[in-house]
Amino acid sequence: MSERAGVVATAALLLCCVATFPGAVGAAGVKTPTEELQIFKAWLDRVHPGYGCDEGPARFRNETVEAVYADRRFYYVLTYTRGIPPPFPNGVSLVAHVDESGDVRPLNPSSPERYRPGLTKVRRAEEARRTAAAVLILAMGDPVERRWTIRADQIAARKSRKGWVCTYHHGDENHASRVTFDRDGVLTAIACNPPPVP
Repeated sequence: MSERAGVVATAALLLCCVATFPGAVGAAGVKTPTEELQIFKAWLDRVHPGYGCDEGPARFRNETVEAVYADRRFYYVLTYTRGIPPPFPNGVSLVAHVDESGDVRPLNPSSPERYRPGLTKVRRAEEARRTAAAVLILAMGDPVERRWTIRADQIAARKSRKGWVCTYHHGDENHASRVTFDRDGVLTAIACNPPPVP
């Protein structure tokens, strides 16, 4: 076989491999939303066996969140707040992100660093209000915002030497949720304080 024929044969073999295994070529670690959702479901079954919920597992679809986290997807389960007894013996409500390694990273307002990847730094009041709204929506765990519709124009943003303090009032002065950013515009704290469910 000539050298040229060998090159042609090798190229043909590579093309066959690509056609047979299209997922083999591409960025490592990139997963589709369907794959991420399956990973999230398997994680829930493993970490919360026999869990119950009213919504999900599903992708967290919310316009405000998606506008701020343009390159990051979230998944959730939600158990509605009710009286006693609870509707499920093992009711679960949580929001999570599936990272490039396929690890599920649940969000927790007491750990703001989990919310930081994908967030741009806040520079102006408008950005602070919009970003704070998205962070609070994720922290509340309900993409449809049934109890509280949190819009950027409902959030008060105050700048100080330390950074930004963004406050959302849940109907009265006694129930305020806050999101803070440092002087560099990086998310530093999340405090959710909605009134109890009647």
